Amino acid sequence: MPRRALTAFALPACLLTLVSLSACTGLDSTGESTDPRPVHSPAAALDADDRAADGPSADGGPDVVDPGWDVAAQEAEGVFLSMHEADSDLEFRAVDSAGTILWSAERPRVCSGFLVSDSEDGPVAVLMDQQSAGSDTLDTTASGFDLATGEKLWGPVEVPGPLLGSGLVFAGPPEDFIGAGGPRTALDPASGAELAVEDDDSPRVLALLDNHLVRANGEELIGEDLDGQRLWTRPAADLGLTAAEARETPWEAVGDSHALIGSGGRSRTLIDLRSGVTVAADIDSAGFDSRSRTLVTSDSKLHGFDLDGTKRWDAPLDGDAELSAVGAGFVISDAAGDDDGTQTRSADDGSLLEIEQAPETGDFGAPHHIDDSGARLVGDPASPLLIPAEDAAAKR
Repeated sequence: MPRRALTAFALPACLLTLVSLSACTGLDSTGESTDPRPVHSPAAALDADDRAADGPSADGGPDVVDPGWDVAAQEAEGVFLSMHEADSDLEFRAVDSAGTILWSAERPRVCSGFLVSDSEDGPVAVLMDQQSAGSDTLDTTASGFDLATGEKLWGPVEVPGPLLGSGLVFAGPPEDFIGAGGPRTALDPASGAELAVEDDDSPRVLALLDNHLVRANGEELIGEDLDGQRLWTRPAADLGLTAAEARETPWEAVGDSHALIGSGGRSRTLIDLRSGVTVAADIDSAGFDSRSRTLVTSDSKLHGFDLDGTKRWDAPLDGDAELSAVGAGFVISDAAGDDDGTQTRSADDGSLLEIEQAPETGDFGAPHHIDDSGARLVGDPASPLLIPAEDAAAKR
């Protein structure tokens, strides 16, 4: 699925509590962070020993590179971002679909939050940091950088606490340091300006996904654009949630106009952020293919929708198979533990493709993310490897 992996990046409430207490509370060994610096060198190719142990043999299969990432990567417009855990700090690495490291930046180990967000001027990489506030205290800050070049666009901006995971939303520590996070602040991804700040009388902030802000006033959900124009309202009960539950539930961007609400178990809902209308309910997951402009959902079957919610096709989903990745014209499903359990379909009409038409992954199993160019992430999603776009292009 372009722009986002299928896994949500929201933090469970218990983890949010811990992170709220600890994020950005100490400096790295040098006492400094760095703005992104250009690299423009190829990421390391997976060597023969690793390929033999973990993937295709050195004599065959696709080229695979290891960017050294230690957490799930995020992607927009063919640039992937994740981080490497060094001995004393964190190194964020932006890598393009050809496998070239574009830039890197260091942060203290306790400043691990990051987000790839869209803006009218293109994708923005938001990194967390810390800044001296005097009297031996540190403020938590966020800064935005051009995802492709690493150029600083804004910041540092003081924020109340860590990223929540439902977009560019930050939370303060919970009351009495127990329970859900405290008051939230949503920032404009293009400028870092405050779009919404919670206080006792203001609407609650639920999510800021690219160019759409979702808030709750009482038990009514409100969708707005970044200019503050109201796009829609609907009762939270329509989603089977209270407003408080909707505030703590993950909201995951699907393409640039839809959101997947929920944390899994065939209980998630896909809505159109432009209208608030439900496209599909009681689903496991969803993705978006920008080539065919198709929304794909999965429950006991696969379904393809136009952006207006009109269903275009249905397709079977064999056995225990799950939706694995959507992008570059492909819909890929996979049954874990089944060597023959991976199937590739056309995102345009749901038709099953022949093996030679599918993106090659060697022995790494189904990809868990595909960008528009066909570059794909494989292996453990928590430490992904990258198959560059050139190999995918050769298969098309």
